[in-house]
Amino acid sequence: MPEKKDEEQQHEQNEPVAAHEQLLEEEHAAPQPRRNGDHDQETWTNQPAGANGAREEEPLDDIEDEEEEHQPAPRKVIQNGRDVLCEELPERAQRAKLRLKPYLSGAVAVELTNSGERFLFDWRSDDPKVTPLTKESAVTVGEGSDPSLVDCIISLSEQNLMAIRSGDLNPQVAMLADKIKVSGKVGPAVYLFNLVAPRVRT
Repeated sequence: MPEKKDEEQQHEQNEPVAAHEQLLEEEHAAPQPRRNGDHDQETWTNQPAGANGAREEEPLDDIEDEEEEHQPAPRKVIQNGRDVLCEELPERAQRAKLRLKPYLSGAVAVELTNSGERFLFDWRSDDPKVTPLTKESAVTVGEGSDPSLVDCIISLSEQNLMAIRSGDLNPQVAMLADKIKVSGKVGPAVYLFNLVAPRVRT
């Protein structure tokens, strides 16, 4: 009888060891394939590219090229009247197209009195453009399809143009004070200076 009891105790002591060994075997066993019905929240981050419809990673070279393409071009520093008229004016006109195109759908010549440079602001087509005029180019105030005809000719100094751009000079006051001279229609000149002067945010 005591021998049988000793055998039972030894068997009970061996049971936890056997259970532990079985758990270790299950942990080291190969993982079971996932079934479609499994809805666990586990996320796999080490799957090969393209597995389960995952988007393949783009090569680093392509990503760098895309970033370079989408970088905005550096803005040009406006230093003189030519920059204001040729660089800034068409860009501002394009942004204010819906608001000002009905009032500036013609051509305006601008003359800088101190340098004698002349420029043609032309919005007769869909997009506004400014081109420098040569000394031989003749422009006259009038209506018609002739490219040399303009709605008005504006004469002012480069200093006053820059002062209008910075907001230090009101263009309408400058017109009344003869700092700006307009030949032809005054309306297009006023709307043109609306593009040059800084916008007042209300």
